[in-house]
Amino acid sequence: MRITFCGGAKEVGASCLLLRIDGRSILLDCGIRLHSQDNLPDFRSIQENGGLDAFVVSHAHLDHSGSLPVISREYPQAPVFMTAPTRDLTRVLLYDSLKIMDRGEEIPVYAQTHVEEMLTRITTRPFRYPFNPFQGESIEITFFPAGHILGAASVYVTAREGSLFYSGDISSTPQRTVGGIGVPRLRPDVLILESTYGDRLHASRRVEEQRLAEMVGEVTGEVGKVLIPAFALGRAQEVLLVLRSAINRNQLEPVPIYVDGMVKDILRIYKLHPNYLRKELARRVWKEKEIFYSEWVKPVDSPEMRRKIVSSGEPCVVIASSGMLTGGPSCFYAEHFSKERRNFIAITGYQDEEAPGRQLLALLDAEGEKVLQLGETRVPVSCRLGKYGLSAHADRGELLGVVQKLSPRKIFLVHGSTEALACLGRGMVVRADIFVPKNGDEYTISFRNPRKQLKGVRIPSLDKGSTPGKEDIQELWAYLLRQEERGGYTAEELIYLWSGSSEIEEQALREFRELLMEGVFFEPDERRLFLYHPLPEESLQQEPEVMEVNEMLALAEQFFPAETGLYKKGARFEQKIALLTFNFPAVEVPRCGERIREFESRTGWQVEINNQCNISALKPLLRGLLQEQKSLLKKVSYHGLQKLVKAELSAEPSEPAALIQGFKDRTGLELELNYPGKQAHHERQNLPQGPGEILQRMEQNAALSLIESVFQEAGHTLYKKGVKSDEGGKYIELSFITPAIGEMYCTWIADLQKETGWRIKINPHANMAELISRALELLKEAAIEPQKTPGVFQEEEVVRCKLPGPVDDESWEDIRRRFHEETGFTLEYSF
Repeated sequence: MRITFCGGAKEVGASCLLLRIDGRSILLDCGIRLHSQDNLPDFRSIQENGGLDAFVVSHAHLDHSGSLPVISREYPQAPVFMTAPTRDLTRVLLYDSLKIMDRGEEIPVYAQTHVEEMLTRITTRPFRYPFNPFQGESIEITFFPAGHILGAASVYVTAREGSLFYSGDISSTPQRTVGGIGVPRLRPDVLILESTYGDRLHASRRVEEQRLAEMVGEVTGEVGKVLIPAFALGRAQEVLLVLRSAINRNQLEPVPIYVDGMVKDILRIYKLHPNYLRKELARRVWKEKEIFYSEWVKPVDSPEMRRKIVSSGEPCVVIASSGMLTGGPSCFYAEHFSKERRNFIAITGYQDEEAPGRQLLALLDAEGEKVLQLGETRVPVSCRLGKYGLSAHADRGELLGVVQKLSPRKIFLVHGSTEALACLGRGMVVRADIFVPKNGDEYTISFRNPRKQLKGVRIPSLDKGSTPGKEDIQELWAYLLRQEERGGYTAEELIYLWSGSSEIEEQALREFRELLMEGVFFEPDERRLFLYHPLPEESLQQEPEVMEVNEMLALAEQFFPAETGLYKKGARFEQKIALLTFNFPAVEVPRCGERIREFESRTGWQVEINNQCNISALKPLLRGLLQEQKSLLKKVSYHGLQKLVKAELSAEPSEPAALIQGFKDRTGLELELNYPGKQAHHERQNLPQGPGEILQRMEQNAALSLIESVFQEAGHTLYKKGVKSDEGGKYIELSFITPAIGEMYCTWIADLQKETGWRIKINPHANMAELISRALELLKEAAIEPQKTPGVFQEEEVVRCKLPGPVDDESWEDIRRRFHEETGFTLEYSF
């Protein structure tokens, strides 16, 4: 047999593999990559090898079925096999994809006619009943329950050339709608196994369900609203039944639960296939009883109802697609619910790297301002957030259990991140060859040929006579390094090279593999995990011990107290990089050079310095340098490209030269003073307004890209940039939290106008949502709870809030100062 991995190898998405066996070509799954420009599998190898004879689909999720209309139209004679629920669910998902493609700007990859034609060719088969896809031939296929979602199947193929078990997506733990994977001891030659969570163990499902119900009770008890973005297929049904069960058991006070989006269509399909549901649900369907909706659970049937839900002051729960907040009504609810602290957004499923849902997960432990990007909209996140483990994929322990039960001869790990694949493969103690393929890899497997014999190893054996123990691994490693022939060795070969015997007991082989994995002298091959390489001697040099991240951050406070200028610290955990931010790095970092080197030596972390100065520290420093004349200071602006600070004073200071030199000594920045009666050395550059001043205009996207890259170095956020038009023609508008902050970068903007040839204007309107969010954050840091949402008065450049009582002058002055430095607006309060 030959196996070609067209997609889904070393990734989660576009699952697709070509199996050529007994003269036939069968495509196992044909999914898409969600939220990616390169969304299709590589179909080239299919065309190069004579096309397809049949399609077999494990389940309906689009990462396994989404490209069916694309490839099936090329081979109209090839039948499509799947379970009955998968057929009906696939129909819903593909038609929904058509709607999304119609609304988008990209060229659709298939049309409605392609979906309709493909659906007519589907042949459904039940679980556990073998069938012949090609009448009169030797190939036989059996579907086994995979758990995961309704109708999900693992695929078992037998033929003269061998047998193959394709797991699809599996779940060993029974869920509320479907049971776990149900597979007998098949002993296939080849196992192709999903590895989504091959590097972790799930929390107890019942504990996670209880946590979810308790959270809903707590939030709705405080008259808050809960949004649970959920995959329309699978997760939404589970969450709905968890909450219904909690209400029925009096563990949760009845509260309105609204179901929105494609979830409603999927609920209907679930009820059409009771034979594939768990028995208790099937019985209710057979008795014509409702299994999802109730007096408390209602579908959202109109945009008006949706708007009423978000504007109502009543507590509720909303379960809506999409689960990653990439589209659908869940985005609408997230935009509204996230603004109030009494509300809650609960993440219950897998999130792609680029999905907004992954952004929310990153905000769980974030400090300071929290913002969620939903399409073109930046949404301040004030609500509470939580993650609940209700995965429909098997974890590391369950996957290893499946491997032990099936006992295959060769294992291919797919459908997972690089880390998950490597972790799972290295944890397998089995007498099997383990491969981690990448997309495009092809493997030819023949079980009629004799396996490679140990006597084929050219290196002479040490003839020790026994299986090597822990104390022998280093000697074996050193022996192999002295050989001219280098490469990877199977565990059996290593035992032979040590002992001289090819008679190896199963238990001894298992124990030896564990020794290899625990030791430091050998490492498994990255893709053929059954091979072990002796590590080069230089790589065994003792690496410095890396300190735990929280301990490292605590030590940073001791090494760099406030007088050193450090005001912010962080970490990039995976790279073991400590991020240190100083007020004025040009001066303070060289002074701390010896401390930084000692810190790196003590912690094992590499230090990375933020080279931008702390704009918020400029005004306090100038006030300190002015001493008794600090009241002269009116305004400070920072011009990063010129490394220049401009200070506007109400009168000339007593010693301006000393002030300028003192400022440069402390910051490394030039200081320009402007006051009545002084001719400025650096007049503000006028921004060209008329089209006649534009000599040569840069291409629009290139100009926007340049502006974005420049403002990544700014001390304030550039929230939005876009092309607008006025009587003078087209121009680029930049949006900051307020126009006052934008004015701080007028020199940058003037330089960008010269470089791009575009007129550039600052949006004259303040970002009110961001102003409110920042005001609430500063109040929260001071343990002050406002009585109502602050109000923005743009013409006065003031944000006003109502507090329960007075605040001491020193604390309020600090809050006002920080707010003004970050926004250019004044923060006032009453009580």
